Amino acid sequence: MKKYLVLFLLLSIMLYSFGCSTIINTTTQVVEVKTTPPNAKISINGKRFGTSPQYVNIERGINHVIKFELDGYELYETQLTQQMSFWYWVNAFNGFLPGMLVDWYTGSMYNLMPSNIDVELSPVKLTEPAKKK
Repeated sequence: MKKYLVLFLLLSIMLYSFGCSTIINTTTQVVEVKTTPPNAKISINGKRFGTSPQYVNIERGINHVIKFELDGYELYETQLTQQMSFWYWVNAFNGFLPGMLVDWYTGSMYNLMPSNIDVELSPVKLTEPAKKK
């Protein structure tokens, strides 16, 4: 009997250690990235991610700087920021402190905002040469 009680307690602890956000949100998020005109080079935190439009799968645990570059157009830069996920608070209401710690550690306690980026790039403005007097 004592053996089964120990086994039950170990299984209970293991179940409590998995965070709700980690299971439901996962540690990454898919973000849709589009530009007008298309085919702009995308870099996220300095790493190349191909060209637009596309869906990128990036980690939730940090803020991200996204840059768009296209010949003949101004460089465009924006940021994805973390926002606390609803699912993280589900752990708190249920008293699952280990789950909250797992979600915090893995970064799954966050959602990245905005979840869709649709950018209209501006053409480079040509400067007129200075006139001689």
